[in-house]
Amino acid sequence: MKKTQKIKVAYQGVPGAYSYEALLKYFKNKAEPVGFATFQEAIEATENKKTDFAFLPIENATAGRVAFMHQLLPKSKLKIVGEYFFLVEHQLLAQKGAKMKDIKRVYSHPQALAQSSEFIKKHKLQEVPFGDTSAAAAYISKGADSKGAAIASATAGALYGLQTVRANIHHRKDNYTRFIILTKENKEIQKNACKKNCITSVFYQTRNIPAALFKSLSGFATEGINIIKLESFVPMFNSKAEFYLEFEGEPTQEGVKRALSELEFYSSYFKVLGTYKKDKIRCK
Repeated sequence: MKKTQKIKVAYQGVPGAYSYEALLKYFKNKAEPVGFATFQEAIEATENKKTDFAFLPIENATAGRVAFMHQLLPKSKLKIVGEYFFLVEHQLLAQKGAKMKDIKRVYSHPQALAQSSEFIKKHKLQEVPFGDTSAAAAYISKGADSKGAAIASATAGALYGLQTVRANIHHRKDNYTRFIILTKENKEIQKNACKKNCITSVFYQTRNIPAALFKSLSGFATEGINIIKLESFVPMFNSKAEFYLEFEGEPTQEGVKRALSELEFYSSYFKVLGTYKKDKIRCK
């Protein structure tokens, strides 16, 4: 029997990272994860069809938005075709035999450090930012710092032979990271076309006129469309504000068409980033 070829999915990080763990959970056994050093490299690989999808974080319940993503998405040739909420559970990992009282420094990605800040402060640990949680675990496994520990996943701990000194050290129990799934292929976009329980993401830049934001959004109020996210960005030396918008619905609906037409009229730049099905966690 011929084996089904796995789809290639780009992510930022290395095996054992939370993105890696979330990717496997979302795609199950259908995906071959392909790690990249940066978000941009992961996006470019998918744009160049070296990978079928990109699987990237866009926000976290504790640390907020992933700013780099909002800068990269408007320039990307990809479309958002899905979202996934992944519960991140941070573990304090150290070499076997280590005690809590022996640990003085903690290594991890800045997001993981922020999400565990209360624990870090309580135990008076020195933060050492690292490019990736799993890479931090790999570093500790080499014995480079006898008084150091890493904040990473249990998967990373098992991968690098570390012990869990303290489990679930994040201060929010709803510590979800929201990932988006992006692709370039039109057939994939059509296959994932959303007609019910949809979210549409838009990026736009308002014209430099009074009340431009109010005017750009008035159509959504008129049509009774629920806006679920609106984030602003004002580039230095640029008087035109930029916005990332998410709303319930999809562009073929008549009311949405009219609202988007009005938004585009008051915009100097406008781009629909994608329409996709809500993650099941939103529908509970």
